[in-house]
Amino acid sequence: MSMVARQIQHQQQTEVKTKKVVRRHRSRITLGEKIIGLTMTVVAFAMIGLMLHNYASIYTLNKDVHQLQGTISQQSQVNEGLSLQVVELSAPDRILDIATGELGMSLDDNKVKVVQN
Repeated sequence: MSMVARQIQHQQQTEVKTKKVVRRHRSRITLGEKIIGLTMTVVAFAMIGLMLHNYASIYTLNKDVHQLQGTISQQSQVNEGLSLQVVELSAPDRILDIATGELGMSLDDNKVKVVQN
């Protein structure tokens, strides 16, 4: 009997050893913290996207401004050239030459009245 008792005792000991205690591993980060972290990440990416959109808009507006400034400077040069032509074409000597030469008009000093402002 002693052998049978030893076998029973040995079986009981092995059964106790094989039985494991299942411990539930708790995560260090709670669900609320995970949600807050995810929300902050989404907000951060949204703000980065908004900033990139604003920088792109500013860049395109600056490019348009520089193009308009170039156009304005070209038009200013054209306007200066035209102003110079107006001054040259409205010279009194030139007008008198065209009137007497091409149009056949004559200048009578007795009929000319000088008006002063």
